[in-house]
Amino acid sequence: MKTEDFKYFNELYTKKSFTKVAQTFNVSQPSISTALKRLESHFQSKLVIRGNSQTELKFTPAGEQLYKHTHSITTEIETALHELNHLKSHSTTIGLPPMLKSAYFAKIAVASKEFDKQFNIQNMHIFEAGSNVLKRSLIDGDVDIALLGSLDSDVTNELLQEPFVQADFKIYVSSKNPLSQKESLSFSDLKSEHFVGLDSNFIHNRAMAYFASTGNIRPKFFMKTSDINFLMNMISENLGIALLADIVKPTTPDIITLSIKDEHQPKFVGSIAFRKNHLLTSEERMLLTILSKYSRN
Repeated sequence: MKTEDFKYFNELYTKKSFTKVAQTFNVSQPSISTALKRLESHFQSKLVIRGNSQTELKFTPAGEQLYKHTHSITTEIETALHELNHLKSHSTTIGLPPMLKSAYFAKIAVASKEFDKQFNIQNMHIFEAGSNVLKRSLIDGDVDIALLGSLDSDVTNELLQEPFVQADFKIYVSSKNPLSQKESLSFSDLKSEHFVGLDSNFIHNRAMAYFASTGNIRPKFFMKTSDINFLMNMISENLGIALLADIVKPTTPDIITLSIKDEHQPKFVGSIAFRKNHLLTSEERMLLTILSKYSRN
């Protein structure tokens, strides 16, 4: 059995065609058939029921069960290859969500300078994306360490997360909006308001779903974006209100933050995260220590 056999099988399940899988991997069709035979021999199970050329391949219960594992198997192999290459190059890819970058950029810059005193900062690469994307990228091995935003109830079995900040969610409104005269409100008070918000890559969408459910409202969105500054401009111009963790500082004096009075609210948690099965290099251990120190300050 070869590692490629799992990749071929995974693709065979998706495409249901030996010819198409062979074309995808630029190998001969007999190579795919041989890979399948090796898997069936190794697991001592019939995996595929071949029909005639006009019918789609059928998978046995054993084949269905194996498919449930092939994605994680191939992902682990690719992650291992990435990490071995990364050990050779001494490079580290750090994931930063725009919101945490915006709130902690100065501290991250200081941490980077301190890191560069002992290690070459050119070996540190920044990957910017929302926390939902970064969590997947960490698990898949595309990112080595990341700052992640999550809700306090989140548990990700594949990751180790070291929290460094916890914050409430607040409503951000323009001073032009009559709501700005309030100090606090219930989420149910916002039924007639238009929202602007962060796109689906951000954990804030789950917080919004929670508040909307408990407040029994269906939020009306004018626009969603991944650009924090653009979002702030829309709030300032009174194009909509926003639900944000209050680590985000208003960019102009005419943006007001209001507390939410609802009980049992989720909290925003910022943490430094990496895979449980990722062996930290000496550079990464130092970087983790520095980032943790400056993030907490």
